[in-house]
Amino acid sequence: MSYYQYPQNPYQRPPESAGLSTASLVLGILSLLGFSAIILVPLAGVITGHLAYRREPASRGLCLAGLITSWIGLALAILGYALAIWFFWAMSTGFGYGSYYDDVIFSLGFLH
Repeated sequence: MSYYQYPQNPYQRPPESAGLSTASLVLGILSLLGFSAIILVPLAGVITGHLAYRREPASRGLCLAGLITSWIGLALAILGYALAIWFFWAMSTGFGYGSYYDDVIFSLGFLH
């Protein structure tokens, strides 16, 4: 006895887009190339990477690479800002050779 076989579905699901994953990877690479001075670039890469991780399960590799590079770029940006703040603070205090209290006492004429 032979059964009638139903034809296969000729309509395929369209492939999932990897737009957010690709955007995260591009932003992560840009943040490693020096665009992390504008802190919005690695921050946008982190946000798009986390969105892609939830929405695009087929492209987990791309979004993980984007997340890793974006987080590294964000860490470098924060480190760069911290070093710049420390440098300007150290320059304003004379690298520890005197304090604000000593400068005030000396300028008022108590110590000569």
